[in-house]
Amino acid sequence: MPESILTEMVDFKSNGDQSTGYLARPTGPGSHPAVVVIQEWWGLDSHIKDLAERFARLGFASIAPDLYHGQVTSEPDEARKLAMSMQRDVAAREIDAAAAWLTQQSFAAGPRFGTVGYCMGGGLSLAAASGNSNVAACVVYYGGTPNPPESAERIQCPVLGFFGKDEAERAGQLQEILNQYNKANEVHVYDGASHGFFNDTSAGYDKAASYDSWPRVIEFFRRNLS
Repeated sequence: MPESILTEMVDFKSNGDQSTGYLARPTGPGSHPAVVVIQEWWGLDSHIKDLAERFARLGFASIAPDLYHGQVTSEPDEARKLAMSMQRDVAAREIDAAAAWLTQQSFAAGPRFGTVGYCMGGGLSLAAASGNSNVAACVVYYGGTPNPPESAERIQCPVLGFFGKDEAERAGQLQEILNQYNKANEVHVYDGASHGFFNDTSAGYDKAASYDSWPRVIEFFRRNLS
């Protein structure tokens, strides 16, 4: 049965200031596996909040940090500007801070947690895994590759990746880099799907690829965050 959940915006300390994130968690007793949901380049929009809620209904305590600090767009040009103006090292510290806050709460298990990122967030999911030894499972939806490639050597958890056919080359590069450093990984490329296929609010949504990838993510987190 789906869990009853609680959702709210929360504050946590990061980079010497206050940051915010969207929290979604089961209301049931006990501590739940922790997951950080990392936004696309659109910002912390309704789709990312919905994903945090989906994880919560399946028993995870999830948080989606607001890496654009209140700015959200549906225009590609504006999204590109926001992504380019975002400082990746600052964003990485915000992701770490969100995870630290979450795993210190009584309703979340810690200190280990999982990361899942979409588009821009996919690359940040890898960055989090390479920079934080508490990342126990890393999921990449059509994101980048480890940057720089040698940062993959610091990853201490398995990586699960999903790409559309239009990004098969990038998927292959990700797998090649991870294999080079002997990192456990599983990468799926979906024929007929393209970048952004998991976003059911966009024209690029692909139901078949989405329905195949989702249970794989849940099983991956349950296996590695237990």
